[in-house]
Amino acid sequence: MARSETSDTPARPERPFRLFAVEQRVLAQNVDGKVIDIGAMDSKGGQYCARLDVDAITAEPKKSPELALKALIPKLSSDYLDGLFTSGREAEVSGRLQDFPNVEFTLDDERPRGMTDGGPPHCP
Repeated sequence: MARSETSDTPARPERPFRLFAVEQRVLAQNVDGKVIDIGAMDSKGGQYCARLDVDAITAEPKKSPELALKALIPKLSSDYLDGLFTSGREAEVSGRLQDFPNVEFTLDDERPRGMTDGGPPHCP
């Protein structure tokens, strides 16, 4: 969410992620470089449809894998992806990951303000 210049509310930190379409699978990468398998990339008749394995999150068919990945982004939150990264094992990819269709994006960090540095909030 963008913040206006006149607002006194501080912007939430943003967290970068990347989605990849690799051999009919959707992989996600977090800022730490961990890569996990989170769903399927189906193709039929020149259309691509991304479908996550958890919570039946899908994107309507698109003309390219990148567009199908982009269609998933508004349906994701940093908390949702964190849960997947916590429970998922690292995916193995043959070849260079950056050579596969991918999209990079950021999501608002939804953790409580004191938790954004990765540690517990400090008490006075």
